[in-house]
Amino acid sequence: MRADMAAAYLDYRNTGELARAVVRGEAPPPTGYHGIGRAREPVWSKAVIDNFTAPARALDLDRSEGKDLSSLV
Repeated sequence: MRADMAAAYLDYRNTGELARAVVRGEAPPPTGYHGIGRAREPVWSKAVIDNFTAPARALDLDRSEGKDLSSLV
């Protein structure tokens, strides 16, 4: 996806905020570039963005096994 779409998907106000977040390591870098020369634009893969924002360590599926769901109600 283009930079404007990636910024919106990650809830940044504009592509400048996205660029600063990439430099700080808070957003994934572009996965490639589209075009040549001055028309070259960065592009992001949705799968890479999703993987970056939901790392495996946040998804602890083993802990949810065997829980009594009635305690959640």
